[in-house]
Amino acid sequence: MIFYFFSTPLIYRGTFAFFLSLVLFLILGKRLIKWLKRKKMVDYFRLYSPLTHKLKKGTPSGGGLFILFCLGLSFILLGNITNRYLYLALLATFSLGFLGFVDDVAKRVRKNSKGLSIKTKLLLQVGVSIFIAFCIYYLITDINTGVIVPFTNLQIKLGIFYLPFIAFIILSFSNAVNISDGLDGLTAGCMIAPAFFFIIVCFAGKTVNLSFLFNRTGAVGVDELAFFWLALLAALIGFLRYNRYPATLFMGGVGAEALGGALAISGILLKMELLLLLIGGVFVIEALSVVLQVISYRLTGKRIFKIAPLHHHFELNGAKESSIVSGFWVTSAFFSIVAFLSLILVR
Repeated sequence: MIFYFFSTPLIYRGTFAFFLSLVLFLILGKRLIKWLKRKKMVDYFRLYSPLTHKLKKGTPSGGGLFILFCLGLSFILLGNITNRYLYLALLATFSLGFLGFVDDVAKRVRKNSKGLSIKTKLLLQVGVSIFIAFCIYYLITDINTGVIVPFTNLQIKLGIFYLPFIAFIILSFSNAVNISDGLDGLTAGCMIAPAFFFIIVCFAGKTVNLSFLFNRTGAVGVDELAFFWLALLAALIGFLRYNRYPATLFMGGVGAEALGGALAISGILLKMELLLLLIGGVFVIEALSVVLQVISYRLTGKRIFKIAPLHHHFELNGAKESSIVSGFWVTSAFFSIVAFLSLILVR
């Protein structure tokens, strides 16, 4: 914001934001861990998790708070105060992060992993998702209600149904990322590739020399999301310094739900709603494993996986936690590469 008034170009503001977030996390990370311990914001053994996870009980949880702090401070110092897309991205990220924080506080009060009841949490998430969808629909006066089918030039016009559609996307990805947050470094690491994807797409669309690569043109101003993701990417890298195996810091619901919101809102604003299935492919698979497990058990009384979500199934099959996480990181990178290719191969 301050640097924006001096007409500092996006590339410089984004670079400054990246290093600001990274340095803040690396310098203050240990103090954050001590503060969370004093406030007793720690992880509790989650029901339906492998018994080996009991060893993680008591690990400080709430690193997502500092991720949001880095993102917010970057915007205050360097963000474009006039950009509506940046405000919408921040709205989705912080509002869903706040719901995750409320759930984390409920866990602290109850001193177990249950937190808010499923009905209460879902009701709040639905309300927030609908509110964000209304903001998108009415703040972007020239909004395109068409949804582009990946790998084609086909566009499906949804009209008024676009509003509940994007609300569903926000709700789904917020929960999908939260479901995936179960192993050291898994969620944060799997967000790295999507972050690079959004940064490259935004800068390429802004640069005349690179915009010819794409089969679509972005709305004026949406390239500011590159700044948003540079600040967030640096915070994620800094967080991984403490979250990689064996983790000394967890992000908690405040971080996971915020990241899900960031992923969803970016795909919506960049008109890549269906492509999010690839960009966030790992999170989609994780969420589907839970849905399929529940459906199978209720209909047949049998389980498809030993335990859901999928990463716990691999654990019970004897795979090492670090190996599972590494595999998921590679898979996330693969999905993002395929998503990028879908943008440059179709004419």
